[in-house]
Amino acid sequence: MARNRENDNLPEIGNRLKAARMALGLSQKDLYDALGVKAAAWSHWESGKRMPDPVVMFDLYERHGITLEWIYGGDPKGLPFGVAQIVLKAAS
Repeated sequence: MARNRENDNLPEIGNRLKAARMALGLSQKDLYDALGVKAAAWSHWESGKRMPDPVVMFDLYERHGITLEWIYGGDPKGLPFGVAQIVLKAAS
């Protein structure tokens, strides 16, 4: 079964999502409860098994400044400075 290009970067997206959460000092439960997401969905996103829902990721951006460019593309430019330092260190 062929994989499509969208799924090739799921592990990296999951790592960036986890790094962002850790930089914010939040547990998975803190974050998925606040965003109205089920525990299993968040776990699948963070472990790189499924693509995160863009609507939920936009809510994450609005609440904490974690940009979609960072989550989906790895571009740290728009992240809040303090978060960017922690996220880049955690993601490497």
